[in-house]
Amino acid sequence: MKDSESPKLMRPTFLVVDDDPMVRKLVSRGLASLEPEAVLEVEDGLEAQQVLRDKSVDVVITDVLMPNMDGRELMKWAQEHCPEPLWIVLSGLDTFDAAVDALHLGAFDYLAKPPEVERVRIAVRNALDQLELMRDRKRLYRELEQSNTLLGEKVAQLEELCRMLEDQAEVINADLARAEVIQRALLPQVPPKLGHWCVESLYRSGSYVGGDFYDIVVLDNRYVGLVIADAAGHGVAAAMLSVLFKHRLQLWDEETHKPLMPKEVLRLLNQALYADLTAPGAFITAAYLLLDRRSGNLRIASAGHPPCIWTNPAGQFRLLERSGPALGLEADPRYKETSLDLEDGDRVLLYTDGVLEGGAASLTAQDLAAALIHSEPDRAQILRGFYDTATHEATDDRDDITMILLERGEGASRFDDIAQPRSQPAQAPSPASQVKLLQGVLDRRAYMSIAGTGTWMRSPIFFESAVKLLKRCKSLTIDLGACEYLDSTFLGTLHEIVMSKPDSVQLQRVRPNIRALFEELSMQGVLNHAVLTTEPLPQEMEPLKRAEEDSTQQAQRVLKAHEILASLSDENREQFRDVVESMRADISAAEDG
Repeated sequence: MKDSESPKLMRPTFLVVDDDPMVRKLVSRGLASLEPEAVLEVEDGLEAQQVLRDKSVDVVITDVLMPNMDGRELMKWAQEHCPEPLWIVLSGLDTFDAAVDALHLGAFDYLAKPPEVERVRIAVRNALDQLELMRDRKRLYRELEQSNTLLGEKVAQLEELCRMLEDQAEVINADLARAEVIQRALLPQVPPKLGHWCVESLYRSGSYVGGDFYDIVVLDNRYVGLVIADAAGHGVAAAMLSVLFKHRLQLWDEETHKPLMPKEVLRLLNQALYADLTAPGAFITAAYLLLDRRSGNLRIASAGHPPCIWTNPAGQFRLLERSGPALGLEADPRYKETSLDLEDGDRVLLYTDGVLEGGAASLTAQDLAAALIHSEPDRAQILRGFYDTATHEATDDRDDITMILLERGEGASRFDDIAQPRSQPAQAPSPASQVKLLQGVLDRRAYMSIAGTGTWMRSPIFFESAVKLLKRCKSLTIDLGACEYLDSTFLGTLHEIVMSKPDSVQLQRVRPNIRALFEELSMQGVLNHAVLTTEPLPQEMEPLKRAEEDSTQQAQRVLKAHEILASLSDENREQFRDVVESMRADISAAEDG
């Protein structure tokens, strides 16, 4: 870049590289509000090379896969010939591996396709902040090296450098906070209903992001899969391994659609991960359990994981040791299975090694077994007790902690994976779990309010609550005065609510950024119901209770919302076509399975 030595980034120049003109249009629309010097658009990597030779570019937003030259090849070329710009990659689910390669090449950020305009703005604004910090740092270092002034002047320069690095640390902490929200979205959200079985979980990451992962999957009306995993290391590196683990996890046979046996699940996982985990010390321990709810039979296979613990009401226990090496260490290992027949009151505990290695009081698997045998019936209290012991006098750099307790018997299942408070919380966007949805009724008039960021995770309960209010009240007013952002699922859900009873629903205090989303997605029907007057909300507004929905119901809500948006305009239809087709295929496969 020709202006790389400039002390302050003024009007930036962007380059958008994508063979899809609709994607280029969406990205360019998101960049327009940043007041750039220019937004350049090309169709492939070869054209982008010529632009980068001739012009000064600050940020490149590129697709991963394109004809002639794809995004990865372009980035490799730029590392040698044009290293100054920051890179943001665009990728769909089908090109996830290519996007990971691009991140390894040094891409600053990643955006899923089709990109949302607001997400484009946020990602590029963060890239510009980072670029300015990098240029300031280079300038300060150069000035320090060339300076022959008095010691006092050098001290002042060092102080300025420290302040700049502190600003950079704030940006990194904000990114880590966003990463924590994304990683928690990979964990199961609502406990499944398992009949005469109960499952309790507890998840705590040691830092913003961690390498632990767990899931409870209802495979069909008979079998349930339980998985727990622990990636080597801490922080971002371990978190990336846990995401890769989830992406490679296969629980059904692709041809028969029947549940796979635990040893086969681990074999396929190792086969997929061995080629990916090439860095020294990169591996994942895991255990997979297949439960037959009818017979009570439990089959277990463990890849280098701490022993699972079985106990019964008679006071007996058994440690179920690993049946093979950790994933990613050997090319073709063999995994064995252990089989148990569980009776009423039997318990099985799964956990990661953070439980044994965390606090001042060193626990063993035998300690956990003894505590299970002599503990009170409250399963949640048992896991919290283990957690308190494991974290007593623990250092700030403690390991992640995850536990799953399965019991045969009646009772409620619960997931406890709340985020831990930070001593210096970053100013990150409000996570979906913190969105505040309230409802109230006054004189047969219903009111709802949305505060924070509304996402797909809370769309089902928002829709169900609105439908119930409209059935028993003569009108519904939705207040958006404290709403910061709505994702596409929530927007489609809001449109469905408004148009279900257009004479009874109105929106008030619509903020300009939310109105812009309505306009961008051709939601004219919703805009027509946005009123200028403001009705006072009832003094007693209560939070919406979280719905107990399985993943299929959530997926159907996502699909319905995007089908509605796609029907509003040709542009929407093109933008959400891949999302709708992918969701339809996933739901169909789940129903067939």
